[in-house]
Amino acid sequence: MSEELSAFRLGDIRGIYPDEVNESFVERFAHAFVGHFNLQGRVATGRDMRASSEGLQLALNESLSSIGIDVVDIGLCPTELGYFASGMRGIDAAMIVTASHNPPTDNGLKCVLADGQAITQEGGLADISRLMADDYRHRPAKGSVVCENFHERYLRFLKRHFSVETLHAGQVALNGLNGTAATMADMIAAAFNLPVTWFRKSPGPMPEEGADPTNPKLVREMKSFMAGQEFALGVAWDGDCDRCVCFDNEGELVPTYYLIGLLAEKFLTDKPGGAIVFDTKLCWNTLDIIAKLGGVAVPAETGHAYMKHKMHRHQAVYGGELSSHHYFGDFFGCDSGMFTWLTIQSMLAATGESLSEMIQSRKAEVAITREISLSLSDVDRAFVTVLSQFEEVATDVDHFDGLSFTMPGDWRFSLRRSKTEPVVRLNFETRGAPETLISEGAAVFQALEPFRGDDEDWLEYFHIQ
Repeated sequence: MSEELSAFRLGDIRGIYPDEVNESFVERFAHAFVGHFNLQGRVATGRDMRASSEGLQLALNESLSSIGIDVVDIGLCPTELGYFASGMRGIDAAMIVTASHNPPTDNGLKCVLADGQAITQEGGLADISRLMADDYRHRPAKGSVVCENFHERYLRFLKRHFSVETLHAGQVALNGLNGTAATMADMIAAAFNLPVTWFRKSPGPMPEEGADPTNPKLVREMKSFMAGQEFALGVAWDGDCDRCVCFDNEGELVPTYYLIGLLAEKFLTDKPGGAIVFDTKLCWNTLDIIAKLGGVAVPAETGHAYMKHKMHRHQAVYGGELSSHHYFGDFFGCDSGMFTWLTIQSMLAATGESLSEMIQSRKAEVAITREISLSLSDVDRAFVTVLSQFEEVATDVDHFDGLSFTMPGDWRFSLRRSKTEPVVRLNFETRGAPETLISEGAAVFQALEPFRGDDEDWLEYFHIQ
């Protein structure tokens, strides 16, 4: 595979600009994309706040219009605005220039077909990469480029799902991490008369380490920003705003795992018997809630394209991913940072409880550690080593989307390869004493020790959340 085609990931495109992703790359991608899916109508395009994004979107627009596509340019926007546009009549696909939470040196593309239909390697990306390798060129034809304000349309859409009367729960701290969140969240706050205070509001320049709202350094920044002020809720988004995390009234980051449980409970209460999609890195709490409320449990591989596929296939009411992507049946089965924010805010307003109070009982039932990202020298050998050491003693071994082990003593751990970064994710949960994870988990780290990088400090964040 050529260096630039290495930007193809399992569910999107991400690579270093201009080495792996550049104007020539997006031009060729447009030809292959249109050719493979035989698109003949309108395609919406947008971009995030990266310095390279405007030029890349311009090259994308010019290429699409040169092969007969009528381009709807929705400009600087959150990725979810592209998903929204894909649900509008006459839009055949949406393509957003973004590298999500990756560092500012990167860029890429997130694409969906009509109605938010995601594209995976098996569902088109592999074929597109082959067409690009063969220098495929679609037949020339005359298209057009028009700019349209989809922000206002999206706001009207949100007003059909939320109302001013049901959202007021106190002062809210918003953190856009200098991504595209403010382009939509400011309009939402004004329209719903929400009292908000911003941190890292302006789109760009983004933090050097990227715009991942769960990055420990950025979490500490948010906690410091909220300290000493009476906030009912804190909300932070990643660079392109499709990931959303929440902070409680004390400025503490709420583990996404428990947030998924809250949202699953809400949607199963509102829509009894509905399907809930979830990734299986951590799952006991989610499964408990689904079983209690009579929902349908739908496990999915990690990654937004796989989650969207399951959301559509099962007509799910909600889907939650540990990476802080939240998917909604009312939003074309797609992930939305704005929908997440407003839904959580409506729950706080309805119950009068704090976010920490709302998850307290679930934390008492199922305890977890922080997700740990590991850079391993040989991932394949590491997985074989862990399997050989724990397979015999485990009460259950699950090979779905990685490795998961249910262990004697009512605890569980999982290993997953990241689909967006060169790391492995390690997660622990237990129904027993939380201290079990610390004592028993040490054996997992010991098994992985031969594959550890010299500069890694794995245990720094190994604690109960």
